[in-house]
This record gives sequence, structure tokens and C-alpha cells, in this order.
Amino acid sequence: MGRTRIAAFVGLIGLVLAGCSSHQPSVPHNLGYPADAAPVTIDFWYMPYGGPAQDEAVRTEAKVFHAAHPNITVRPIQVQWNDALTRLNTASTSGEGPDVTQLGTTWVGGFTALGALRPYTGPELAAMGGQDAFIPASWTSTHLLGRSEITAVPWLVDVRALYYRTDVLRRVGLDPAKAFATWDSLEATLAKIQKDGGGIAPLAFGAGNSFGQIHNVAPFIWEAGGDLLSPDGTKPLIDQPAAVEGVSYYQNLVARYDDPRARKMDMLVAPAAFADGVGAVTMNNSQPVADFEADPNHPGLRAGWATAPMPSGPKARFAFVGGANLSIWKTSRHPDAAFEWVRFLTGRESQQRFAVGSGLWPARASAVAGTKLATDPAYTAFAKTLADGREYPPVAAWVDVETVLAKDLAVLWSASSPAPRDQVAKVLAKTALDMRASTTADAPK
Repeated sequence: MGRTRIAAFVGLIGLVLAGCSSHQPSVPHNLGYPADAAPVTIDFWYMPYGGPAQDEAVRTEAKVFHAAHPNITVRPIQVQWNDALTRLNTASTSGEGPDVTQLGTTWVGGFTALGALRPYTGPELAAMGGQDAFIPASWTSTHLLGRSEITAVPWLVDVRALYYRTDVLRRVGLDPAKAFATWDSLEATLAKIQKDGGGIAPLAFGAGNSFGQIHNVAPFIWEAGGDLLSPDGTKPLIDQPAAVEGVSYYQNLVARYDDPRARKMDMLVAPAAFADGVGAVTMNNSQPVADFEADPNHPGLRAGWATAPMPSGPKARFAFVGGANLSIWKTSRHPDAAFEWVRFLTGRESQQRFAVGSGLWPARASAVAGTKLATDPAYTAFAKTLADGREYPPVAAWVDVETVLAKDLAVLWSASSPAPRDQVAKVLAKTALDMRASTTADAPK
């Protein structure tokens, strides 16, 4: 991805948006930062997921890490999501930047193509447990498509499932095990709620943030047998019949059943609206579970709520998986100390404290056992969904592609009535042309 292109899409995006565990392999004596080496301070850039609680959790991990590695001090620096791409892009050209940075999973391909990230060595990856230690879907975003170098390791997983009001389903006489099982049953459930639900809107899908809508609609495209890009990342497939089917289905749901108030909301605030009584069904990652359980005295929660996996489509069942990865910046002055920090954060004990505490899913598969994620029924849907999780292709131009999708498809989410299939196809044909221009301009040289 060219630097001028990154600068261009940054402006658009700004508008939208412990210790060494016995459960991990030991680090060979020639890896990492020796205990007798000179004291160093490393900078860690991270983006907020959970507000002040997350800041405190990051500081806690830094303290626990320092106790185990007295000669390494971690300086956590919070970077807001809407500033992060600008600051990282500047760091990639200036030679100045963090030692370790959190990256959105869709950003890895672009910054890898720019040469901003230091590849992890084979022994380093082995010391962290290797690919098999992490949730399979999360490994997709660890490298640039077509390259073997691993430039990021999974840290936190964003996996989507449905939240629903149990009292509303009882009122309309539906079995939750069947109500959300398939596309047909989901739409029948929403229609039943609209007719007999006592006045509550069936859905609370935030449609105001067009940039984030692709995370919601992508599973329906995949479940219809379609895709966004060809396997090699060079050819848009968004205009193909299967993709048109998936987008049409999702647009129909939003147009027919979404609460008018939710339609104007950013998708990130939709769960809070659901808790306050807007809509009977919403879609989000696992983070709202912790919020709902910590503060259940809301109109939409008091009578009961639960979660369900994504419905199965005509061809398969899929769910969007994203989240955050950890990368060592290529210009880090202390890459060995930086590796120690990454290994610590992706270790089982830190994952259980920080990832589980934040409400997002830990990327290390073994970190789930023995935590509330394995025992609380509200998390069961996310555990099941992970087996069907899928990430976007790690192409250099992905953020440009996502920006095109947000801009072109916004007309569909803003419609107050279902769009005819030929109208959806026409929108997607234009989108494919715009995506093709983006991927051609940004193909790594």
C-alpha cells in the first residue's frame, strides 16, 4: 500500500471512527532480554476497548511484567482509535514510533507492506507456542497475504454473536434454540416480534456507522457462498450473485425490523441502547456481556437476556472475527525487550487477567479454561461461534477496501424500506469497480 494512499484513507477513517507461565514453552537462553542486561524502557501503544477499566488493566500488566523483568519498564501510551492510523503512518515514515503496538487485525497487511513491522523469528514464535497455541481464525491476520513472515501475533479476539430479550421471546412463544438457527427462522422470529412483541422493535442494529456495517454484513455474504475478494486478494467478488444475496438479506433485515432510533446510532453504542430497552435483538462481540452483568438494572435487561450464535445461511455458518494483534515496530531500539513484553501479554496468565477481564476473547486458546468464559452461559454462543469464525483477507489495501465498502454501501443501510435485489446489485457493481481501483493502486510492488 503506497504511503500516499495510507495518508488518504487516514482522513476518511478519522471521520468514523503473568509472568513467564508454566503453561507456555520456556524461552531459550539466547532469546529475549537477558536478566543481567542494562535497564531499558519500552513504549507500548494501545487503543481503548474498555474505557478506564482497560487503562488500569494495562497498567497492572505492566507492573506484573516489571516484577518478573526488573530491567524492563513498559510505558503504556493510549492512542485513540480515530488517531491511531495517522500516528502509526507518521511513525512508519519518520523512523520514530513505539517499541510494541497494538494493531487492528485489518491493519496488519498494510503496515507490513510498508515495511513498518519487524517480523517475528521462528524461535520467537515457537517460544510463544506457535500457531497452534492461538485460536485458528485469529492467525489469518498475522501476516500479509502472499508472504510467510509473521509480523503480528493475536492478542484479543472480537467475535460476533446475537443478544436477545428472553422475555420478548417468551411473549411471542418462540424457542430460542430454534428462533435464531437459520436465516429463515431469524427472519420469521423478527416478523413474529414485530407483530406480537408488544410494541418493541425487533432489532437494535446500529446503522449510523457505515464503516462498521461491513463487520455485520460480511457473515451473511460468506453464508450465502459469496466473498468480498478473491483468495489472492486481487479481484472484487462483492458484485457476484452470492454476495448480492447476502447483502440483500441483511439490508432487508435492517430496513424492515431495525428500531428507527438504532438506525441513527453508531453500531458501537447499540448494545447500550439494547440494555435501555431499544430493540429485542442486537449483534455485538462478547464485551457487552460483562457490562450487562455488572449493571443489570436496565429496562432491556431486567426481564432477562441471553445470547445465540449467528444463524446458519444457505451454504454455511460464519461469524466475523477481528480484534487486536501485537507487533514490534521495526525501528524499536529494544526489540528483544519488546519481544519479552509481547510474549508476556500473549501468555496464558496475562490473557486470563487482561483479555477475560476486558470482556473480549483471549487469543490464546488455552486461556479460556478455568475462567467465566468457559462457565457463564452468556459466553457459550461466542465459544460456539468461534468454530465458524472468519477474518478478512490480510491484503495490503484492506483498509482502503473497507473505506470503499463503507462509502458505497451507506445508501443501503440508510434506506427505510427493503431495496429490490436489482438495486442492491447495481450498488454492488459500482462498489466492485471502486474496490478494483483501490486494490490495483495499492498492490505491493
